[in-house]
Amino acid sequence: MLGKIRQLPESLRITLVGVCALSAVLLVEIRPWRSSTDVQIEEQLQTTANKVEAPEIPPEPLVDPDMETTLRADTAESIKEIDPQLEVLMTQKRYGELTNRLLNMAASVLEAKQPNQLVEILSLLGQVSIEQQNLDAAEVYLFEALDLLKDSPNEGARAEIYMQLGRAHLRSREIARNAGYAYDALLVGRNQLMRGRYRVAELNILKAIEHNLSINRYNAAASAYSSLALLKERTGNRYEAEQSRLESARLYASSGQLSSANRQISLLRASGIEEWRLLGIESEIDTNYRDYKESIEQIALAKDYRRLYHHYLSKNNHARAWHFRLLASESLEKVSKRAMFHRQQGVLALLYNSNEAMALAKDYFTEASRSFLDNGMVELEQQTRALNSQVY
Repeated sequence: MLGKIRQLPESLRITLVGVCALSAVLLVEIRPWRSSTDVQIEEQLQTTANKVEAPEIPPEPLVDPDMETTLRADTAESIKEIDPQLEVLMTQKRYGELTNRLLNMAASVLEAKQPNQLVEILSLLGQVSIEQQNLDAAEVYLFEALDLLKDSPNEGARAEIYMQLGRAHLRSREIARNAGYAYDALLVGRNQLMRGRYRVAELNILKAIEHNLSINRYNAAASAYSSLALLKERTGNRYEAEQSRLESARLYASSGQLSSANRQISLLRASGIEEWRLLGIESEIDTNYRDYKESIEQIALAKDYRRLYHHYLSKNNHARAWHFRLLASESLEKVSKRAMFHRQQGVLALLYNSNEAMALAKDYFTEASRSFLDNGMVELEQQTRALNSQVY
């Protein structure tokens, strides 16, 4: 047979060998027929999987911690100048109590008709709100300070307010980027978990938990804890699996997601946990959810007080207006952070909206930098320029 093939012309020999080779492949591996759509879907899934796998651990967002430390120290120093006792509240991060004390001081200063000191206190309230990641409140305080400076020749004070407004929008952008990173890390971690790559999967899931908690995204952190529990179950670590499920249930209940919390309890029951332990866990979850409901009532009360504040402010009755503003602040002090941040935008919406925050941050920093330069405030101008370089 081979001798006869060698006698054929070269071009025909190549064609015949190719056909024979193809026949051999078809005989060895006969696959079911697939439409072009099936092939396309399979290729898309494979491409997605490849994208998820690379890199194994997503790069974290770039944030300059030294700059934040410097700005936090500057805020603490300014608070110390007003009242040395308040510096302790700042360093201990007792922001709710600090906000109330500053608001009471603002009310007293308003009554004494000292607008310059009121501007300083409102600016500090804005900075404390930025530290709390309560960026809407920060904007309110800072714009109020700008309104008081409307007819003032103090360009330096106005520039400092612009810098703080830029910081608020920069923080908004950082929160969005951290949320996006946490989302990616959890997605990659879950993919690796399904593939049995437990060590690197755990690293990504833990990173997702860390970043979500740092920006008060408690529901997302609860979901990540649930994935961590599954990983621990698959690797035979029953105790850590139970602890992860329990933390997931706690976070869900404290954020008002009772059905999701109960789902975690059901999974704990299915895992064979002792009934007496389960009773204690269910009691804790009920308590967390009850605390959440009480916090929501306090938030509603604070909103009513704010409406009264704006009503009396429109009537030019500042004393009465600030009375209700203080009551609103006292109500919010009783609210847990998990309830305060229970409703948040999805990651894609957060990232999309942060584009506007980025543009606003650049505008505010540019305006502040120009004013600092015009007034010979070189150190603040350099600080503002450094902040502007972080907008991404």
